[in-house]
Amino acid sequence: MNQIEIFNGSPRKNGNTSSLIDIFKKGLNISKYATHDSFLYDYNIEPCTDCRACKKGDLICTVKDGMQDLYRRIEQSDIYVIATPIYWFGPTAKMKLLLDRLRPYYGNKRLQGKKGILILVAGVGEKDCDLTIEMFGRAFISLGIELVGIITSKAYDIGESKNDRKATGQINKLLNQLN
Repeated sequence: MNQIEIFNGSPRKNGNTSSLIDIFKKGLNISKYATHDSFLYDYNIEPCTDCRACKKGDLICTVKDGMQDLYRRIEQSDIYVIATPIYWFGPTAKMKLLLDRLRPYYGNKRLQGKKGILILVAGVGEKDCDLTIEMFGRAFISLGIELVGIITSKAYDIGESKNDRKATGQINKLLNQLN
């Protein structure tokens, strides 16, 4: 069974990002996939300080914070869902902290061959997601992760994303590919 780790970078547990995650999860083939949700605002994630400990020896991050639990989840998973609202054309601060702390995997290559999915919610929609798509796309290439799906939603007020037909269509297309 493939393990999917869902990183929710929204500060709202029941917001638009969570609505799209729920639609995605409900459509997954449960005999083929197991999911785990990591709500990033529940974790203390310190910023990377470029201490460079991850660039030598065991090639691991030595900062002791909530990332230690997330690192275990990352290494146990086959597919990553990066789900975040867009703030000022980029991911939320918590999601950016997660991305910055993936630096050890550039050196140790433990994520090569894994798959990634983006779920992005922006008040203006897809056009405000381009920088975040580029950011994660480049990070995934550097880490050896294959980007297999991008879902974007035009939603601002809570509840709008679940009624976004374009986003739900993108989810269904991705589910057909995965299932």
